[in-house]
Amino acid sequence: GAEPKRARYNSALMDANALKSGEDFDKLRDTYVIFITENDVMGGGKDIYKIDRTIQELSGKAFGDGTHIIYVNGATHSKSDIGKLMHDFLCSNAAEMYFDILKRQVSQFKNSEEGRHVMCKAVEEFAERREARCKRETMIATAKRLLANGKLMLKEIAECTGLSLAQ
Repeated sequence: GAEPKRARYNSALMDANALKSGEDFDKLRDTYVIFITENDVMGGGKDIYKIDRTIQELSGKAFGDGTHIIYVNGATHSKSDIGKLMHDFLCSNAAEMYFDILKRQVSQFKNSEEGRHVMCKAVEEFAERREARCKRETMIATAKRLLANGKLMLKEIAECTGLSLAQ
């Protein structure tokens, strides 16, 4: 899921509505698309790969458009900070983690009643949002099939699916 064109797409989504109509392009902030991958998808044995656009005809001079893509190799076993962070991300025992802040937070969520409650609530809210999104996508797909069928009017399709006419 970390294909180069996915990184480009994600970067474009961040930029799409970043400025108001007529606003100066200097107001556009730098964007960073970061993939933390399970394996070394670049195959170079590095902890991290930083990708920026360059001007080939000017000896690789930075283009300077403010878009950045970073791939983090989740399979790294180095003793660098990135290697330690990847270890901590995959570690199930907080006591074995390198970074104190992660160690404290993971321990709190796993070992306290309040922490478990917060995590359970977050998972439930995530599931509810996902269910609502899936339901809406199903309604839209149904509306498209009904529209393609050509036997119902738009108002009838909206009533059947629960979508508005505009949707």
